[in-house]
Amino acid sequence: MSESTAPIVMYGKSHVTAALSSRHPKVGTFKQFDGEDYVWAYNACNSQINPGYVCIPQSGMSLASVTLSSTTNSGRPFGIVKHSTMTTGTYCWLLRRGVVEVEMNGTSGTVASGGDIGVGANGVCTPVTIATGILSPAFGQALEAIVSGASGSAYVSIY
Repeated sequence: MSESTAPIVMYGKSHVTAALSSRHPKVGTFKQFDGEDYVWAYNACNSQINPGYVCIPQSGMSLASVTLSSTTNSGRPFGIVKHSTMTTGTYCWLLRRGVVEVEMNGTSGTVASGGDIGVGANGVCTPVTIATGILSPAFGQALEAIVSGASGSAYVSIY
């Protein structure tokens, strides 16, 4: 086992914990596993973050302390919870590049297959089109049509 993948292999991509030990990676550590990129982050939000929801950096804290996106659709994405619910005050791996099921905003309309997605309100995604006036940067592409308020597959690349 190479050192570059040891922590994620040891604990797995679905690992969520509230207590760190010396064997856990440092917050902000980036790892690749099965061709996907992840970052070890802390949920500084006052609520849990479910799989498919987008996290942004917590204001005024380190980049690896995350929260759900604001109600104004602002903030650059930092990662997406892919495998297990990230409860308040816990650590887990957030997906930064790869395929994931994302949640689409219930009022933003449908994104077509191949359409761009960006940060929506409260951790959900929104279509990025000139017609909607959404100025959030695109960070993913829908792999299928995703209707408003539903989930669907997307390829994301968060830098």
